[in-house]
Amino acid sequence: MNINSDRLWDREQEVGEFGRDERGGISRFAWTQEYREAALALIKWMKEAGLKVRVDTVGNIYGRYEGSEDLPPVLMGSHFDTVPMGGKFDGLAGVMTALEVLVSMREKNIKPKRPIEMIAFINEEASQFLGGHFGSKAICNMLPMNFADISVDRNTGKVLRQAMVEYNMGLDPDNFAGSFIKAEDYFAFIELHIEQGKYLLDADLPIAVIDDIAGIKQFYITFNGESAHAGGMAMKDRHDALAAAAATACEVERLALTSESRTRGTVGYVHVEPGEHNIVANKAIISVDFREARLDIWQRLYDDLIFFVENQCTNRNITYSVSSTINTEPCHCNDQLRKIIAESAEENNIPYMHMVSYPAHDAMQMGRLFPMAMIFLRSSNGGVSHCPNEYTTKEDLAAGADVLYTVIQKICNLDKVN
Repeated sequence: MNINSDRLWDREQEVGEFGRDERGGISRFAWTQEYREAALALIKWMKEAGLKVRVDTVGNIYGRYEGSEDLPPVLMGSHFDTVPMGGKFDGLAGVMTALEVLVSMREKNIKPKRPIEMIAFINEEASQFLGGHFGSKAICNMLPMNFADISVDRNTGKVLRQAMVEYNMGLDPDNFAGSFIKAEDYFAFIELHIEQGKYLLDADLPIAVIDDIAGIKQFYITFNGESAHAGGMAMKDRHDALAAAAATACEVERLALTSESRTRGTVGYVHVEPGEHNIVANKAIISVDFREARLDIWQRLYDDLIFFVENQCTNRNITYSVSSTINTEPCHCNDQLRKIIAESAEENNIPYMHMVSYPAHDAMQMGRLFPMAMIFLRSSNGGVSHCPNEYTTKEDLAAGADVLYTVIQKICNLDKVN
């Protein structure tokens, strides 16, 4: 084995406890005291490993392992925050395996050709300050420069600027640009993450090579109808906003099931006004979440649904509007890096499969700047995630770290990635 599986597991468990929620699970949100304590523990271990540590202007944590030549580094890592009442493995597995790889390399006195850096992205889950993938979007210049003033904690009303200052880690809400990276700054990016589903579990395999990360279309549709008495108004004379919303929700499921792909289509939120049992609804809002890896299908899902909505509104004589929250195209992992992951798994006698990631990851943003690839670990306990029962075994965590160790060394010796 390339790494120390006991140390990796113990550290995963130790730092995973920061943010323990009395309601169950772990709630470790960006820029909170609990997050700061976890960050300081991580930084301590990174410094003990001889890494050059820095925290950028928004809160991403970097650790650098020097190479023998002055070349663009290989970057690896994942996010460090959790959802409310989440688990100990989502995101954290990618951070801790990255650290273990570098610690093990130092213990073996390995001097790679290229420098290697690890990163712990901040606020990927966006549990308080909404938006998702904040850390990677910030460094890829995908956020407005006034984001610290327009983003508000959905629970407390605190402005992000205040949270960043109170975090007391030297962040600068006026200098998002200080966190920017450019395409030439890094050679490649690798993210290890738990699957958060059942494909690996059902296949009885510990890891997967990710081929694509599905694009996301996430939006709200508001239907505007007319209130009426539930008994007095005939069915043919109604302008029922909720009926249109309900039909649309069913259409989201139908489109996903008949897309000729493994599309995900979800309606997870409904708001109705006036919300009374004896009044025809005059307003209904639903959320829609489409996830698809093929670009043509990804766009067609939205177009077909809006066509359906327009027909619903015409037939019911109501109106609608759409508000988009996420519109991220599918992202494809680099072919050469995928082959290196597969080869590394074989060299370590670790069986694997290929799959598509339907959850979004920081790797999506990084892949727009330089070559990117992902490794998935098996999720046990029925594949559940984003909950206290989220679990990946010690053996699978070690298997992922073993593969990552080999992958990183192979990439460090490349002159270019095709």
